[in-house]
Amino acid sequence: MDNHTDIENVTKNNRDDPSPQIGRPTWAEIDLQALKDNCRKLCSLHSPSASESALNAPAKWPRIIPVVKADGYGHGAVQVTRTLADAGVKMFSVGIVEEGVALRQAGIFQDILVLSTTWQGQESLALEHRLILATDSGENIDRLDIAAGSKAVSAPVHIKVDTGMGRLGIRWDSLKSLLNSLKQSKHISLQGVFSHLSSADERDPAYTLEQKRRFERALAEFHEAGMNPGEIHFANSAGLLYHETFRQWGSRTGIALYGYAPDRDRSPVKLRPVLSLKTKVGPVRQINAGESIGYTRLFTASRDTRYATLPIGYADGFSRKLSGKCRVIIRDGWAEVIGMVSMDMIAVDLTDRPDVQQGDEVILLGTSTNCSVTADVWAETAGTIPYEILCGIASRVPRIYK
Repeated sequence: MDNHTDIENVTKNNRDDPSPQIGRPTWAEIDLQALKDNCRKLCSLHSPSASESALNAPAKWPRIIPVVKADGYGHGAVQVTRTLADAGVKMFSVGIVEEGVALRQAGIFQDILVLSTTWQGQESLALEHRLILATDSGENIDRLDIAAGSKAVSAPVHIKVDTGMGRLGIRWDSLKSLLNSLKQSKHISLQGVFSHLSSADERDPAYTLEQKRRFERALAEFHEAGMNPGEIHFANSAGLLYHETFRQWGSRTGIALYGYAPDRDRSPVKLRPVLSLKTKVGPVRQINAGESIGYTRLFTASRDTRYATLPIGYADGFSRKLSGKCRVIIRDGWAEVIGMVSMDMIAVDLTDRPDVQQGDEVILLGTSTNCSVTADVWAETAGTIPYEILCGIASRVPRIYK
């Protein structure tokens, strides 16, 4: 059972107010229709004439393999996976074996690929839960072959090729020992080959195209060894969005699936952020000019100031780096964050917002009629990337699905 609040937990009598009905009024809303729409748009890049066909494509066709690691980039891996499975997705990818096991325990039966190579000793656990493992060495293949033989099963694998990322994967020009291990194995089923792009969002495509050339050389070596590489997947979100030639193979989409293009201005499809982060206005107070608010007295009032505290802080994913540098949306207008972000609270200036009262809804990430705040905005302010913003929204913030 995952820790997130399901849509069924929002009572029918409170459909217009989806905030948690008991406890602290801070929550994240996950728009499952936006998730499905994003997935269909990304699939349409593989199959422009019929995105539904791409969603349901067999393994021999280029298809989307959604990345649901890190709890679905903070959106809730179980609910994200269920939603996309219902829409026709046949395969998902996770970062570690434990994430794949959690999906199986939640009743997910579609194929699950573990992108990181397996730590020694995890082979039996992975096989028990019917996970497809990425592997990048003869040693890994030998260990998995022994584990599969002891269970009298066939172990499906995808070979991870390092074409220039430099983290995991067997070097594109050093495949010989791995291919020999594959040939000698008795219980390994080669089902795919993939690589990972390091710089696909850069406007200069030179290095990315060099990675493609290396990958094609690696694929040729599989064929020269008399091996069918199986399903081929190469592009991440940026690779799919910005490199049309990569669409001949499958893609592992992460951040784009959740509504964020690594370079929004160049995206061939318009994506919608799936997650909104909300809270409610807490106590409204007044301080005089010269008085301060919060740790380190970061904010000292230059005038008599009306302000409110909001029940969210850095323990929820509202970074201290946003202190005094961002705005929130209340009643379709702006309110400035003032003072240092605390573990559980922030303060906002309401001096010029006499319309705002305690209990009003606050949009921290999301959109109203005339205002919008995205994870891109927070990331730019905090000097990071939207991936970290979304993954950093803490588990103590309930997710409400709609």
